[in-house]
Amino acid sequence: MTHPDTALADVMNRSRCLLFDFDGPICGIFAGLPAPSIAADLCELVAGRGVDIPREVTTSGDPFDVLRYAATFSPDLTQAVADELRALELRAVEVASATPHARQVIEAAHQAGRAIAAVSNNSREAVTRYLTTAGLAPMFTRIIGRTDPDPDLLKPSPHLITRAVKELGADSAECVLIGDSLSDIEGARNAGVFNVGYANKPGKLERFTTAGADAVITSMGELLPHLAERQAASD
Repeated sequence: MTHPDTALADVMNRSRCLLFDFDGPICGIFAGLPAPSIAADLCELVAGRGVDIPREVTTSGDPFDVLRYAATFSPDLTQAVADELRALELRAVEVASATPHARQVIEAAHQAGRAIAAVSNNSREAVTRYLTTAGLAPMFTRIIGRTDPDPDLLKPSPHLITRAVKELGADSAECVLIGDSLSDIEGARNAGVFNVGYANKPGKLERFTTAGADAVITSMGELLPHLAERQAASD
């Protein structure tokens, strides 16, 4: 069995490009405006269109579950929910909480000469606003987020990840996605890129390990020594 530190070192040393999921690895987008509150607003919008919503959607607390449900009805409803979700995400990033060590990791990766991209199911506008306000945007080569209302294009689909790899002018084998959900792990695998699971909540370490993540971390700070090593090696 590969030692966790060895697995992480191997993945980071083989990856020229870093793809960061946004919510989790970079910030907690819903820290100040909770996801269940946003989901409830979206459910109200759907119900206001005369559409019945099953209990499993109204109680999930996940805004993306509402978007996926809306997509089973009509393009117009899907667009309306996607537009409202984008507006609420733009409010949410104003009160989002920065992930510990995320800034240091991004700065170190940039200084080490790595290409960096954000790859998020959240709207591109919201991701861009947060990174710009935080002063991080200049270090990102690309910001890839939701621009199409179709939820089938979101992770675990490889669509956004493949787009990021292409826009970075990279090969999938030299990219790694750092994400905090199983959809990130699956999406990375579907796109043929390495993956690092950020286990920021209880139970995630076991789930990521079971899912076959290439490496697992419990703090973004665990990436720092490996970035420094690559910088030293390239000098």
